Amino acid sequence: MTVDTTEVFEAERPRLLQLAYRMLGTPDDADDVVQDAWLRWRRTAFDDIENPAAWLTTVTTRLSIDRLTSARRRRETYVGPWLPEPLLVDTSVRPLPFAHADASSIDPAVTTVGGEGVELGLLRVLETLSPVERAVFLLHDVFGYPFDEISVVVEKSVAAARQIAKRARDRVRSGRPRLDSEPADVEKWSAAFLGAVVDGDLDGLMAMMTDDVVHISDGGAERHAARRPVVGGDRVARLLVNLTKRDLRDDDELHWLRVNRQIGLYIVREGEPFMLNVLGWRDGRVAEVLSILNPDKLARFHARWSA
Repeated sequence: MTVDTTEVFEAERPRLLQLAYRMLGTPDDADDVVQDAWLRWRRTAFDDIENPAAWLTTVTTRLSIDRLTSARRRRETYVGPWLPEPLLVDTSVRPLPFAHADASSIDPAVTTVGGEGVELGLLRVLETLSPVERAVFLLHDVFGYPFDEISVVVEKSVAAARQIAKRARDRVRSGRPRLDSEPADVEKWSAAFLGAVVDGDLDGLMAMMTDDVVHISDGGAERHAARRPVVGGDRVARLLVNLTKRDLRDDDELHWLRVNRQIGLYIVREGEPFMLNVLGWRDGRVAEVLSILNPDKLARFHARWSA
């Protein structure tokens, strides 16, 4: 019986994209890595591959490690904080009771991002890990691979892979605000949060945030943004109110959507992307606000959103 190698690869492609995106933090890089894996797949005799899924996982992971090593050198010179480039996962968020805020009805172009381990806050913290640490953490803690298989992928002993996973896990926990699942009425809370920001209600806004809330903005070299994280309810509340008074226009379009499994507010100005804000929650309060203003990242996101 002849095996359709293209069909075998395409069956694995969604999983490979999930892995590559989590490794690299950008959809385009993930696409490139999976395409490279496809080219290597085509050049390899199928009879020489004992386990196609394991072979493709190994190739995709190693290609991602190589690309991430190069990307990290570029990101070391990045202006201000670097946030992962988001994927639009779900546009079915209900309209919220706030002027100009609507739920988008446009289907995402990319929906293979999967579930666990894709939140922007987690991907941001994964940037602090080495490429191998990131691979081991994702393969074990997110994708559930056993250490004997992971050791083959990263070319380490099983004991070393376990130690790498523990080290990576500890760094993730220490570097990331503890987040819970979103409250059941997240749409209502999100609308109230935005309303307090626009109204300049500092007391109300602080009551909706944790004491250790963090705000991180990524503007790159082209857009003005805070160069360091802002931490604390009072500081974040004042920052959000001041930025809104300065930057938000009456004719801006506000779209609620779900980005990387988190609720987000996407602001479009005169048909062009302006800002994407993503909220992270703990105990029914906002514990993290991530703002993406980098024009290049928003342009690519906007192209997927409007496709």
